[in-house]
Amino acid sequence: MQRQLVQSFRHTWRNVLPAGAPGCSQGTPYSFWVREGDPTKLAVILSGGGACWTGENCALHGKPFYRPFAGLEQDPSNLGGIFDTDNPENPLADYTVVYLPTGNGDLFLGDSVMTYDVPAMGGQPAGEINILHKGYDNAASALDWMFKTYRDPKTVAVMGWSAGAIASPIYTHIVAQHYPDASVTHFADGGGAYRVGEKLAPLFKSWGTANLFKRIIGFEDLSMDGLSFEDLYIRAAELHPQITFHQYNERHDEVQALFMKLVRVDAPDVASNLDDAHAYIRAKIPNFRTFTSWGHDEAIIGGYYDAVLAKNALDNRGRPHVLDRFYTRQTNGVRFLDWFTAAVKGKPVEDVACVDCETPEYHWTRPKLPQ
Repeated sequence: MQRQLVQSFRHTWRNVLPAGAPGCSQGTPYSFWVREGDPTKLAVILSGGGACWTGENCALHGKPFYRPFAGLEQDPSNLGGIFDTDNPENPLADYTVVYLPTGNGDLFLGDSVMTYDVPAMGGQPAGEINILHKGYDNAASALDWMFKTYRDPKTVAVMGWSAGAIASPIYTHIVAQHYPDASVTHFADGGGAYRVGEKLAPLFKSWGTANLFKRIIGFEDLSMDGLSFEDLYIRAAELHPQITFHQYNERHDEVQALFMKLVRVDAPDVASNLDDAHAYIRAKIPNFRTFTSWGHDEAIIGGYYDAVLAKNALDNRGRPHVLDRFYTRQTNGVRFLDWFTAAVKGKPVEDVACVDCETPEYHWTRPKLPQ
């Protein structure tokens, strides 16, 4: 009976408008998506969508580096990766999924309202823009709904990709606090290379991140002096030594390089920053594992595809010349899907790191065409 119930809901997403959510960056109502599955198994997913911290990169008529409505306008049913419930290898196919869009330009780390000066650009005169950096309150309202709706899960996987990866350790901590009897796991998809020192300080100031920490039990005394994204992993892992925190990155991630340039890193070196960031975390805590793959792209779990310039490459739900990274990516003979599945189920995994980090490697064989 339970299996039939899961089957009947597996393609159905519903949009939830949570009570008390302050709204997206420019006042749009905030909502999130839920796909019903087994109520004892939850997946909380923080979406990607960029970030902004100045009038120039927040104003929509200029060159915004965030999506103010990311994920709000359409449910993720047509995405691949963890959202592809038709794929029998999807480890989350029978989970109840709570998908939190990002819409505040603050990586879910915001608790402020800012008025930015906007220079003349895009054919518009100089002016001002008001931005609600209220990503924390929006996410908290969604989690509050989840806590009231699913009171006794046995397993909860908390994860984020790109912008959503950064704060995922904090939200893993919040979920683990609320569900002390559940098996809680963590996975972050990207965001591991931002080891840029004091260059993050203006972002935290704009977003009001210090205000957020004062509201989270266990993070109240976390100093803003020299705060790094790596410190979020360390604090969460110290509070929850039974949880292993996992992170995936591509060695030459061009999106991370772009955002490093935006915070005034003149010559971004993603590979070197990854090494420094991982070493910093590992020196502080033992419960941290990484999968560093070849390539230059961003994200793997959210339905992203690798181009394959080969004749008749018509796999993956009819999409031409593409491979769903989540199911086909492999590094040093280790299939990412196997590593991820073990991680979200709370099983031990070893660190994986590419060697040449350029040569594509796939767990995929082209089916033989009929003669």
